Amino acid sequence: MLVEAEAITVQWYEPMLIPGLLQTGEYARELIGNDCPPLDEETVAERVAARLKRQEKLTSKPLALFSFVVHEAALRAVVGDEGVMRRQLEHLLEEGQQRNVSIQVLPFKSAPPAALSGPIVLVETADHEQYAFADGQETGALYGGGDKLSILTQRHGMIRMQALSVEESARFIKKLAEEL
Repeated sequence: MLVEAEAITVQWYEPMLIPGLLQTGEYARELIGNDCPPLDEETVAERVAARLKRQEKLTSKPLALFSFVVHEAALRAVVGDEGVMRRQLEHLLEEGQQRNVSIQVLPFKSAPPAALSGPIVLVETADHEQYAFADGQETGALYGGGDKLSILTQRHGMIRMQALSVEESARFIKKLAEEL
């Protein structure tokens, strides 16, 4: 999160969930409030508030450039109920209207095998330092160079090449929201 706060660019691929920077409060609450093992209400409220606070980065000056690729699975997995998910999808469409935010969908039919390996976040800071973050069930790792950064950058590039365009993605998300 500290690196993200200093970012001038963030490229984020997420296979199973809506990226935290794009989550509505109620979607975040459903995820955090239904964690295992269960959390107490105070902790849930604190974590939801912290997640929403991070979203200020999307509009803070100077503007950073955000590129999100979201796997179709994350869009079809109903978190909460259909109303929560519909509002989440509508929120994605709204956020995608910002000139510094692009949202692309990686459809099931064109997802490369590397897309199944988990989320990838690539960040560049104002000092042009580059980092990659890879996350798992109970672990996460931040890489600041070398082979791991290169591999994750290559994987992200391959995934992004297979994603729908921004315009096609918006139509796809809108259709899914209408189906709920």
